[in-house]
Amino acid sequence: MQARGSTNLYDGVRLGLTHLDDDRATSIVLVTDAVTNTGVVDPKAFHELLRQYDIRLFGFLMGNNANWPLMRMACETTGGFYAGVSNSDDIIGQILLAKSKILHECLHDARVTIDGVKSFDATDVAIGKVYRGQQLVIFGRYEQAGPATVALHARLTGEDRTYTTTFEFPEIDTENPELERLWAMDRIEQFTTLRQAGLVSAAEAREVIEQLGVEYQLVTDHTAMVVLPDETFAEYAIERRNQQRVATERTAQAQRAAQPPRGNRVDRAQPMFQQPAPGVPAGNGGGAIGPLGLLLLALPALARGGRKVAS
Repeated sequence: MQARGSTNLYDGVRLGLTHLDDDRATSIVLVTDAVTNTGVVDPKAFHELLRQYDIRLFGFLMGNNANWPLMRMACETTGGFYAGVSNSDDIIGQILLAKSKILHECLHDARVTIDGVKSFDATDVAIGKVYRGQQLVIFGRYEQAGPATVALHARLTGEDRTYTTTFEFPEIDTENPELERLWAMDRIEQFTTLRQAGLVSAAEAREVIEQLGVEYQLVTDHTAMVVLPDETFAEYAIERRNQQRVATERTAQAQRAAQPPRGNRVDRAQPMFQQPAPGVPAGNGGGAIGPLGLLLLALPALARGGRKVAS
């Protein structure tokens, strides 16, 4: 193999799929800048190629120009996962963590249910698999406050498992206003992936992305920020919603910084998991946790237009 100055990711993945052993579970670790400037670049083509094989694809994206929607599509099609890696990260350590995930049982068919409050607009409706050391984060909305039971349903080693806890969803909490934008950014990613897979039309995805970008002041492929002098904003009576949002976020950050650190875990009274996360065997890298070492984050809700955003 020789480097020729371009990234033909499709042909590279296709080459990696040759000579598979049907009697063995196969995983592929892909480290790339994911620029994909040569060959097939349509995410739907990657989806069609990879769904034909019983493999797991683990992708690591390096650099700021990585095509994360393409990598996300490829990895999620196979039940794998992807992660961004900066140039200063320990890439060998990341690959060892991937090895740890491959060698340990993962949670299959994972899904989260919430009973007691009405929730909607979740940003990760098809969780699928949860691997060793992988943090599960789901953003969504709920309409009313009150106690709710949150359950993680999955299969582990062929057996059905359910992990539950009950806690109070607050009426309003303004301590973490950044959650609104995080939810919107995650939803934009979701619709970008759905469009690339052909599950929603380009027009529908663009409409949703534009609406979220404008409402939550986010730069996307279909929205942009306008930079003007203060007097021009006043002259044309342009509402400065981003300025207001940034001020709110910075005020909350300053208030948090002035207080001693505290945990946001909400299942202390009724722990969701009954055993601590196992450690990592020597030689498998650091920082990974076992399949039962999942932490469900349920951060406070934020009132906005009668609805709330929570993760």
